[in-house]
Amino acid sequence: MMTSTKIRLVLFVLALITLNTIFAGAASEDVKPIRDGHSHNDYWRNHPMLDALDHGFCSVEADVFLRDGQFWAGHVTAEILLRRNLETIYLKTLKERIEKNGGTVYPGVETFYLWIEFKEDPEEAWAALAPLLEKYKEILCSVTDGVKKPGPVQVIITGNRPFRSFEDSKGKTFYATLDGRFGDLDDPNRPAWMVGAINENWGSVCSWKGKGEFPADERAKLEALIEKAHSQGRLLRFWGAPQNETFWTELRRLKVDFINTDHLTTFRNFDRKYKPE
Repeated sequence: MMTSTKIRLVLFVLALITLNTIFAGAASEDVKPIRDGHSHNDYWRNHPMLDALDHGFCSVEADVFLRDGQFWAGHVTAEILLRRNLETIYLKTLKERIEKNGGTVYPGVETFYLWIEFKEDPEEAWAALAPLLEKYKEILCSVTDGVKKPGPVQVIITGNRPFRSFEDSKGKTFYATLDGRFGDLDDPNRPAWMVGAINENWGSVCSWKGKGEFPADERAKLEALIEKAHSQGRLLRFWGAPQNETFWTELRRLKVDFINTDHLTTFRNFDRKYKPE
């Protein structure tokens, strides 16, 4: 016979499951997608992945550690104890949302972006992640021998990147792409199918922080880099960037593909009142 304590525990777990189901099934048609909204360190949210979806974000990032064949989200190893599982929180949630919406995460938005940051050995991590991604291949973009196949979710590997595994590409299908730096734009060994996005430290490019006038020389330099990346078919994101409306407005004007933020509601409010010129 179950004790009253065990009964309360079971009821508590069932309540959590019910709440998670409700969040996962939230009606995305009532949410306005924010195509350039990127949920930085998404696993720190009260409800990882779900909060970003409820706010309309089209890009999220999860740092991961590999332990015993499972990926756990966290910025430092101590966070592994929080048991935030990459597959359960991100891949399964996205698959359920796509099935519910008839093929996309949000109606009318062709591609959602899932950034996975390897915190440790990249080749070991990729060897474990590749078969996991293959389980979800029906929802993922892929590339085979340099030929891309679209899908509702594009996985981008960041942090420590498994370049060696991707360089050995003949006859292989990859259900992810890697990010790179501006220097990769001139590297013939880093083609766009492999390095699909440029993810650069803002401070290495510009000193402007969204206060005062944007120096003309810095803006011109930035415009040239953005044009170069886009002309090669690569997406663009900056990390370590300021988080204020003046800065976000300028990046949006410059057509930067992803705008980093740790503040989902603040960015959504900015998006709602933003007026294109």
